[in-house]
Amino acid sequence: MVLNELGGLSKKSSKGSLKMSIFKVHYILLILSLLIFSIHLNNTELTKYLYPEELYEFNLSISFESNADVDIYTYLPALTDRQEIINESINAQNMTVEYPRAMGGRYIKWSGGQDSHEVFYKALISLKASQYELSPIIDIPSSYPPELNNYLAETEAIPVQHNEIKELWEKIKPIKDGNTLSTLEAIYNYTYQEIEGLPFKGFTDSLTALRLKAASCNGKSRLFVSLARLNNLPARLVGGIILTKNRKKTSHQWVEVYVENHWIPFDTTNNYFASLPSHYLSLYQGDQQLFRHTTDINFDYSFNSNKERIAAALYRETDSPNGIIPNAAGLLSELGLPLKTTYVFLMFPLCTLLITFLRNVVGMKTFGVFMPMLIAAASVYTGFGLGLMVFFSVLLVAFLGHSLLGQFHILKVPRLAAIITIITIIFLVGISNVDVSQRLEFGLLALFPVVIISFAADRIHQMASEDNWHEIFFNSLGTVFTTMVCFFIFESFLLQGLFSLYPELLLTVLSLQLFIGSWSGMRLSEMIRFRRIMADYDPKVLSINGRNRDFIYKYNEQNLLKLATNKIETKKSLEELNVHCPKTLAVCDSFSGIERFLQVLEKQNRCVIKPNKGARGNGIILISHQDESGYFATSGKFLSKKALKSHIEEILSGSFSQNGDEDSAYIEPMIIQNKILREVSPRGLCDIRVIVCNGKLLSAMLRVPTLKSDGKANLHKGAAGVPIDMQTGVTGVGFINGVSTLVHPDSNVSFQGIALPYWQQIKDISIECFVAIPLGYMGVDICIDETLGPIVLEVNGRPGLEIQNIQEGGIHDAVSGAFRHV
Repeated sequence: MVLNELGGLSKKSSKGSLKMSIFKVHYILLILSLLIFSIHLNNTELTKYLYPEELYEFNLSISFESNADVDIYTYLPALTDRQEIINESINAQNMTVEYPRAMGGRYIKWSGGQDSHEVFYKALISLKASQYELSPIIDIPSSYPPELNNYLAETEAIPVQHNEIKELWEKIKPIKDGNTLSTLEAIYNYTYQEIEGLPFKGFTDSLTALRLKAASCNGKSRLFVSLARLNNLPARLVGGIILTKNRKKTSHQWVEVYVENHWIPFDTTNNYFASLPSHYLSLYQGDQQLFRHTTDINFDYSFNSNKERIAAALYRETDSPNGIIPNAAGLLSELGLPLKTTYVFLMFPLCTLLITFLRNVVGMKTFGVFMPMLIAAASVYTGFGLGLMVFFSVLLVAFLGHSLLGQFHILKVPRLAAIITIITIIFLVGISNVDVSQRLEFGLLALFPVVIISFAADRIHQMASEDNWHEIFFNSLGTVFTTMVCFFIFESFLLQGLFSLYPELLLTVLSLQLFIGSWSGMRLSEMIRFRRIMADYDPKVLSINGRNRDFIYKYNEQNLLKLATNKIETKKSLEELNVHCPKTLAVCDSFSGIERFLQVLEKQNRCVIKPNKGARGNGIILISHQDESGYFATSGKFLSKKALKSHIEEILSGSFSQNGDEDSAYIEPMIIQNKILREVSPRGLCDIRVIVCNGKLLSAMLRVPTLKSDGKANLHKGAAGVPIDMQTGVTGVGFINGVSTLVHPDSNVSFQGIALPYWQQIKDISIECFVAIPLGYMGVDICIDETLGPIVLEVNGRPGLEIQNIQEGGIHDAVSGAFRHV
């Protein structure tokens, strides 16, 4: 980059070719993605996997204590014609696992020692309801294959030929004796209607249920089996769990009867005749015991479950055309990722596209760019309400921590470290008080980026201290909205299926991200912000996207941007060209130099302490005078020597740095404002913002502090912006928060018609700043001292766009014209 004869920039055309190549990549990706997608769609069989299936997440938690070896036996869900195990996991630390042969189901044995205490089993299961229509013309067979003999046999708990059983049957048998349907209806009606249901209280045999005419599910089912076997109908008990959200310790038993090569279910406890709903999970068949274990081990257990709708593409085996494009979820499952983690991972790019759109097209602000996505991802495991509640709880704790520790003048980095430690302690206390089976869900809350949250809380604390509640409110609103939409993306079974079956859609996402990144149009929020100066979309208004992409990225080199953020180095560059800047009286860039820095400060009467890399006036202290006890700010606030030292330590820690980096503090003499401006604004220092593009002066405004802005020339805090005529240096009507104002709200002096002194010199200085720091698009902030005249306060490599509202006209065409021949 060199200066041409007009003082402008001259660059090679490499950026133009780069721009074209980026556009080509964007379109190539989009075309490639759509081409593959269209080929993929020819396989119409895949589309059926886009529909959701209802799955049940089944959890079994076992706990025990023992001083010796431990053996625990139980039944796990198995594949049947109505239930399918999608995936499962077992967590049994310090225990071995065996699968011994056993009648009735899938048997498992855990063995351990004194250091074994818990077993967790988790499975994702697909269940189907079953409904059978029994023909009224089917008679009971006289014989069955030998393998069914066990289901006709008499046992101690299920007597068949006992007199009381026979007498009962004589009383309830139907007219059509020997008919399958009539026999089953008679048995069912008696056990359902005449045997009163009781809560489970232990083992109940058939005769006890008959004699008491009351029993829980296992007694009613055994009596049903006794009557069925008496009538030569093979029947068996089935044990399992009724899946509900509630935590429970009771299992359930029902009956299956063999009719025409099918095992037909009956549940006389819950009134299901030849049918079973989908939330019945069977674990074993026969008169089995669900748990067996070593005695005297304080054994305890519980079940819980959740029903979810998930796209079948995430767990079903699917075939792609010619095997070229595999199922993305299948690839991730091979890595052992849980199902939820799989689809959260697949949805991350789409969520980043959403956030990109909301920020760069809508203009929505959040606490942290991608923090809403992380909150939504954690909420997938915990539920949206709980996830959002925990996030704001952590944020509140961090905010209160900043406020409390700030009172003790704890430095920024140690303060953040302390807050993270406090949150960790609270988390550990909380997780120790939740149920064992829920600890996994609560443990996943650790996914929350507590470090980022702590920094966000630091930013909120800073906003609150500046009474910037408007920004806090809208950032909070944007965070909640973005989190909610990201959560719905994660939970959408249609999107889950699409990105699993058609991973080429990720190329479309990438293409759209590049498109938004190369879009210079106005954000929706800017259309509202600049509505006063544009009827509808007006290219003359410069947008943030246009400023950043078309001008700052192209014409502001990174080393110069970095130089502009360093006020001390900026002053050195300007002083080399004899540009007048405030004198630097002392610099402190290390904690060891604070005492020497304070010694210089004690010799000053009216001075200013500034952070070197600060912005928006944050961290600046204007000292009017001092005595033995401390320092007095121009605002009237008193700072003790200890408090001022702590403030300098905060500056060094980066509390006021634009990028949060470690910073330096420096002292400048206080500028005595020119009499003309002092009459307008008796409190605070006015400055003049001049926009310089490629060495050309485009626009200027006077920024006037008010009581509302706390004496700072910051428009966002309530300072007034006053337009300046570039030719004459005469001011116009002022604006405060977008509302036109003829007079200063505090001094009642008119804004209009002020002839700024030294105007030509101010314009010349602005050009000299460009020569010293040749940023293509820049803002120069100048104040007018009573005796020294114009003084450069700062060079800004990313000046804001509110000057367009102040000048009541866009600057896009003027900025673009300044670079027309570059």
